[in-house]
Amino acid sequence: MMKIKSINTSIFLNSIFFAFLLLLPLNIFSQKKEEKNPSLKSKNIVYVYGGWEGHKPAESVDMMVPKLRAEGANVKVFDTLSVYTDEKLMAETDLIIQIWTMGKLTEEQFKGLEKAVMNGTGFSGWHGGMGDAFRDNLRYQFMVGGQFVFHPGGNIDHSIKIIDKEDPITRGLNDFDLKKTEQYYMLIDPNIKVLAISVFDRDKYGKPGKKEDPIKGGTMPVVWKKYYGKGRIFHSSIGHHLTDFDVPEVLEMQMRGFRWASEGKYTEKESTITPAYKQ
Repeated sequence: MMKIKSINTSIFLNSIFFAFLLLLPLNIFSQKKEEKNPSLKSKNIVYVYGGWEGHKPAESVDMMVPKLRAEGANVKVFDTLSVYTDEKLMAETDLIIQIWTMGKLTEEQFKGLEKAVMNGTGFSGWHGGMGDAFRDNLRYQFMVGGQFVFHPGGNIDHSIKIIDKEDPITRGLNDFDLKKTEQYYMLIDPNIKVLAISVFDRDKYGKPGKKEDPIKGGTMPVVWKKYYGKGRIFHSSIGHHLTDFDVPEVLEMQMRGFRWASEGKYTEKESTITPAYKQ
């Protein structure tokens, strides 16, 4: 009698278990665990500033570093490129933010920077502090994914169009306008994942009497992401004037880009190869 009772109890429990399984979503076992929202909390950040003073590198420290620390980041600030040769510090760093226009990297400095990024340290910045640095170093430009070449028209009003509204860096953001600031013309890697562009919509951009190739209707990548080794690269061409960050979308994109780039050592590598010229 006891044996029959035990069998019935087992059948009853199994029935409950299978009924519970039927209540679960059908695709629960096929879904990967969702990636947590990127965060700067407890991240080690190296902030490197200097170079041409027209982009206000020192002032950028006062603007940006408090925002990074407010999110819980451990930020170390340097006004020298020799920090890239500190192998121990580079290995412990989650994100390098560089605001250094033009200038030169020594071979040792570049090797230290490149090694850190290849091993998973993120690299990010904005405008000339990243995209117009070390003009004689082609491998640096290859790592960044683009390089400044010109700003037709000087300081002008222009619009920024979000072209990837699914990426977490730009999701929920609308197109926006910039006032009296530079519109970059870039040389870019045609395989980077472009998130935002600008359109050249004026009939003339050159100085009066100066003939240039017409560029009306042309588009140019402004914000992008990519990988270099294990390291995440995020670049925004916006920010010739620090007042550009008064536009909410500009600051939000930049902060999201920092968070994304800081996760290279902690999350799976995603696909950022989006060739412009497909076979």
